[in-house]
Amino acid sequence: MKLSSVHNLSSGDTSVNYIVEVEAEVLKDIIKKADKVCGTLEPSMRKLVFLSEDERLYVIASDGCLSGYFPVVPFYSKITSPFEVPLDVVKHFVSELSGKISLHFQDGVLSLKSQNEILRLRIAPFQKDREEKIFVPKHPEGAAFSKRKLLSEIDFASSFLEEGSYVDLYFSRNALEVISQHYGLVAYSRLDVERNTDNSEMVSENDVVSFSIRIPYVSTRHLIKVLEIEETNQVQFSFNPIRNKVIIFSGDTFTMCADIPEETPHMLRNLCSRFEPKIRILSSLLQRLLRRSLIAGRFSDVEIYSRHGEIVVVSQHGPIAYKGSIPIQRESEEVRFSFQTKAFMLRSVLNRIGSQHVLIDNVDEYVLLAPPSLSRFLVVRNQRIQ
Repeated sequence: MKLSSVHNLSSGDTSVNYIVEVEAEVLKDIIKKADKVCGTLEPSMRKLVFLSEDERLYVIASDGCLSGYFPVVPFYSKITSPFEVPLDVVKHFVSELSGKISLHFQDGVLSLKSQNEILRLRIAPFQKDREEKIFVPKHPEGAAFSKRKLLSEIDFASSFLEEGSYVDLYFSRNALEVISQHYGLVAYSRLDVERNTDNSEMVSENDVVSFSIRIPYVSTRHLIKVLEIEETNQVQFSFNPIRNKVIIFSGDTFTMCADIPEETPHMLRNLCSRFEPKIRILSSLLQRLLRRSLIAGRFSDVEIYSRHGEIVVVSQHGPIAYKGSIPIQRESEEVRFSFQTKAFMLRSVLNRIGSQHVLIDNVDEYVLLAPPSLSRFLVVRNQRIQ
């Protein structure tokens, strides 16, 4: 797509006066990605930040933790300091435009012009929470993963979480372990690295720095949504311990704030390695009972237990009680278990377990549920005395 070059209309460095032309579809695509990054939970974060660096004009969007850096056009001048404009106003203006859009920066005003329409925005200096220079991060060679598989595992781990929850990522040598927990329900999965298809000279996975990080649930969901519309098949993950940031590259560059997990994956890894499936049930039948058990709405509690060749689901709220059961398709030996959880949470994660069948086993004092591939596990404490 041919883009016009940038013309600096001012000979002095103190007067900001630039014009740049960009194709409407390019700007729409950037706004679509920025929209996914910002989300809707915090309206005050729905801003577009303009920045020039390395002879390019960039748009930056953030939800306060996840940030996306999107190149717009070549830009051979320098914006003195980053500035921001409302995302939703720009999104509305460009939504029906086609052809070229002229961006005119002059005297504290950003003007967007297309044919006989023009939008003028008084720009505001970008407000930094910390006294650090804003810049577009370089993406070091990281561990490469299949985008489809990575998003699937992160979606599985975050599907039953709520605001204030976290997803833990543990990378070492050639694998990424993904763990989350909420209301006593624990999700565990493992994903192997791939060879980088974009760079045949990529460093070995053994050279990628190991990391253990904890990322917020809300930003995790935003990351899933924006990566879904990135036109790449691979995602590279790396961690900058100095800035305490995850760096994600998938055509565009993203960063995410991170904390250090409180636990290691060793216990979960050990439990899952000892899993020997003894019960098989249809996931759809269990999901149906969980849906039917929502007698108290979204936050209905359920008890699930095994009994004489069937799985029983019980829910009670005040004077209202629900009970349903499904047959066990196959049972190699009797497995006695009982556990409690939130119906909608278990239903959400079962919907992403990746198989029409669910296998069940007891390992120590825990109940484990997994698909036949044994690539993902749900772990919950067994409340039945053995």
